[in-house]
This record gives sequence, C-alpha cells and structure tokens, in this order.
Amino acid sequence: MQSNNSSLKIWTTYQAVGRQQYTQPPPDGQVIASFKEKAWWLPEYPRLNAALDQAGGSLSASYRVGPRGTSHVKVQLLREPTKSLTLILDLPTYETFVDALKYAQRDLVTVTVDEASRTIAFYEGGPATPFNSYIVHHQQITTPMTLQVSLTEDSDQLTSRWTAGDYRRVTKSLADRAALEQNTICVDPSFLAQIAKPEISIPQPTVVWLDRPANAPDCYVFDDLTLPSIVSDKVKWRLVSLLDTPIVQVGDRFCGLSSDLKTVAAIDDYMLRLAARVDPDQYSAATTLREHRMITICRDALEHIVPPWSVAAHVLYKDPPQEADVLASRDAKTLILQLKSTLRPETPWEVYKRNEGLIDGVNHTRLVDRGAATQGFVVTDGYRGDYACWAEALAFGIPIATLYDIEVIASDPIAAVAEIKNRLGITASPPGPSQGVEDREGELMGWALRFLDKDVPTEGRT
Repeated sequence: MQSNNSSLKIWTTYQAVGRQQYTQPPPDGQVIASFKEKAWWLPEYPRLNAALDQAGGSLSASYRVGPRGTSHVKVQLLREPTKSLTLILDLPTYETFVDALKYAQRDLVTVTVDEASRTIAFYEGGPATPFNSYIVHHQQITTPMTLQVSLTEDSDQLTSRWTAGDYRRVTKSLADRAALEQNTICVDPSFLAQIAKPEISIPQPTVVWLDRPANAPDCYVFDDLTLPSIVSDKVKWRLVSLLDTPIVQVGDRFCGLSSDLKTVAAIDDYMLRLAARVDPDQYSAATTLREHRMITICRDALEHIVPPWSVAAHVLYKDPPQEADVLASRDAKTLILQLKSTLRPETPWEVYKRNEGLIDGVNHTRLVDRGAATQGFVVTDGYRGDYACWAEALAFGIPIATLYDIEVIASDPIAAVAEIKNRLGITASPPGPSQGVEDREGELMGWALRFLDKDVPTEGRT
C-alpha cells in the first residue's frame, strides 16, 4: 500500500464525514474529535467504511458504556498497521438506557427502581475478573474490523420476490443516480496548496428524488427498501439502522440521501439484512448456499497447500452426537473447522446474538477435547466477535478466524493460533487482580441512571 496516497484519501474522507476543518492531519493516534449528536455518524459511518476500503485503509469500532452513562463509540481510521486517526463519539444516555432494557428483558442484567429518589439502577453482575478486565481493555483499544467475504451470488433467491442479482441491479441504479445528483464540498484552496493537490472532490450527502420502477422484480426491491408509511409494532423494533430503509415516500414521491443509496449498493451486508427482515424463511433457506461456499473455500485452501490435507465435510460423531463442518488430516495432525456465516452486527443486542453464535461454535469445536483433532478453529466470513467471544476462545485455545486466515491455518495450524491472535491484537497476558468496572451514571428525563458492575444487593431483590 502506498501510505502517502492512502493517507491523503482517508484523511480527506474523514474531513468530509467528520466535517472538521484542519490545515493538516493531526499526529497519528491522537483523539481529534468528540461528537455529542448521533445525527451525522449514523448514516455516514457505513459510507465512511466503504470509502476507506476503496482507499486502501480500514476502519474499526468498539462500543461500551461511558463514565456518565453515555454510549461510548470509538472509531479509528487506520492508515497503516501502526498508524491511525481516532474519533470518540459519545452518544445520548437514552441509547444506553434502551440497550440496558433489552438486556434486562432477557435476564442479562437486573433492574431496581427507587421512586422516592427517582433512581434506576442496572446491576450487570460481577465484579469483572482479571481476565475479563484484560479482554475488555483490549476491546476498548480497538482492532481492525475485517471486511466480510461476499458469499452471495446473483442467482441466489434471497426472498420469494427477488434475487441477489435483482437487488444489486436496482441499488446500483440508485447509486448511479445519487452520484450524478449529489453536491460536492468545496475545499479551501490554501489547504490544497499545502498538500500539493490542484483539487479534491468530496461528495456531500444530498437528498435525491427517485422514480419507483414500474416492472417486477425491480419494484419489489424498491418497495422493500422504502420506509413503510405505517410502521406496525412488530416491524418498528426490527428497524435498527437508517440504512434498513434508505428510501422515504413523501406524498406520491420518493427520496433518499445520496450517501445512503451509495452505501447499500456497495456493501452486501445491507442486502442480506433486508432479506432477513422481509422474508426470514426464504433467507434461511438461502443461507445454506453461503455455508456450502465457505466449505468450498476451506477445502480448496487445504487441498492445494503443499503438502495437501485430506478433507471431509459434515463429519458426524457419536456419544454425544456432534458434527464437524470440516475435518482435515495430514500426517499425524487432524484439524477441525467450525464454520459460521454471520451478518455484521449494527446494534449492541445484535453483537450479543452474534457472540452467542460464535461462543456456541467455540464450544462445538471442543471436539478437540475428545481427541478427535489436534487443533480446532471457528471460521467466519468476517466477524471475529468481541471480548465475550474471545474470553471463551482463549480459555479453550480455539481461535476465531475468518476466511482471510484460512491459508495460514492450512500452512501450519499450530503457528496459526499465535498469528491470528497477533492479527487481532492480543499479544499480552492478563494483568493482576481487577477492581471491577467503575460505576457509571447518567440522567434521563429527571431520573438518575446507574450502571453497576456488581450483583444486586439481597435487600434489593424482588
């Protein structure tokens, strides 16, 4: 990667999205902005991600509850493996409150209410162990987010009304329309002179008016991308991102934000999320195709390495019954791969559900404990999980890899364990005794909110 060129592209992208005015980039790794509003980054974060991919850099993010009860999101723009620009986004306390209620609904935290003092306390259990503190600290440092591997072909029938090819054709048309009509941001000539560039074209999010396609299945894709005029309670709670429905109907006309239209065309995740929401049964049926393609990618890598592995898929074991997605053997070594095709999570609750699936994969891969293999890996199409997953992965010595790691695994599975940890950024040992996580507090509509890393007191139980 040519770092100077990539740095310039990524920096100018940040200027456009962050709307910051600097005459030159700040020092590497410096926190350069803090935002209290959520309006700009929710629609622009995916566009920034896509732009960085094209620029030869990458973006990563972590999520935690901040010291005042705010949702604390840390974003890094990575120009080189050891250099980055960092943003800190503090979102409203309300978002943390909603997330906490979702966790409480599933008995993951305990809530107490004191009406006299107008205080709501969320007891998260704990305190955190030294190992938990280490792995949480690692998550807060933030490591690069791996791109999802596209496992969807145009012919895949993602819903009963449209295929992946239909979606891509329609969204490309919308993105082309957006690119044609969007405005551009004017860059200060003095800044251009300093970086020795005659001009820089930075697109500005612009409202674009759209025509609904007349023919099927294009009109079906367009309709599914449009925010319903009447949102039922069932649908309301399934809409978690502005990019779930980037098109809005105004009277008998339709419009969308240019950056949103370009993003949904560039990243397959939004196509899959849409299909899963509007037609979950057909989406589930199509998922088996992606799993089959993951097996094919793994088989090709294992069988074409020198010396090659002998590979079998869907190997069944008894007492207790278990299945290995991929079982490979070479000389006296045996390797098990448990495959997970996941959508990139957009909300904390989705993170929890994806993590749940990965932890299940780690436990399933413990066929190694039965002597069925000398080493095991959970392999995904992009999502590596967060500290909750890696607590399990490190405890049992079963790393969470991606399809990008498969060649390293095929070459030397034992060495791959250390290499994958290094790629993730886990290089140190857990620290000494933990004091737990500090109490976090916030205020919402006259109520005090407290988030506590401890069990609920006996007198507070109901």
